Amino acid sequence: MAWKTVNVRTIPNSDTHFENMSGEVIAYIKTNYDDTGKRISFSVDSSDDGLVLTYTSVFSSEATKNEFANDSTISTEAARRNQINADNDITKEVTVDEEV
Repeated sequence: MAWKTVNVRTIPNSDTHFENMSGEVIAYIKTNYDDTGKRISFSVDSSDDGLVLTYTSVFSSEATKNEFANDSTISTEAARRNQINADNDITKEVTVDEEV
């Protein structure tokens, strides 16, 4: 069965900017997860005021979701991004992590 994750990031005000993953790691994810079918879909939706971004990923299975989460290339870059976001008072909440 497929596995869905939803992460919600909120910035404190419109003067604060979200930190994203590097282009190199985004390309790595595309090659190793999107193009191979391990990640079936990915979308980012913004709230009307631009303060909230909702990231939705659907993986082919829980195992591939775990592989993604434990991939050292991705986790290293995620830690860098998450630290910058935290330093800027950007919160992250996992709202969905379930089989679909």
